[in-house]
Amino acid sequence: MLAIKSVAGPSSYVTGGFTVTFGEFEKVTKAVAFCDRSQILEADDTVYGLRVSVSGNIVTIIVRTASTVGAGPNAWSQLAATTDLSARTFTVIAEVE
Repeated sequence: MLAIKSVAGPSSYVTGGFTVTFGEFEKVTKAVAFCDRSQILEADDTVYGLRVSVSGNIVTIIVRTASTVGAGPNAWSQLAATTDLSARTFTVIAEVE
């Protein structure tokens, strides 16, 4: 069965990501996440990517960034701690048992 959950991003991002919890008696087997804002490429030429991990009924979302400024490719790194993501909504689509 598929379950969908949307949550506001944290007002102060924590290194290691933030969590989305599904039903107490559900087990998430697979999950994907996306941010519903169309700002994939910010005004400062920064792009964002999401990584998810699953444990029981909890999906952890890690936000990663890379700048497209400069001559060469830039490495992806986790978003800086305390970054405010509260203006963004994250949606998780999960396969649950």
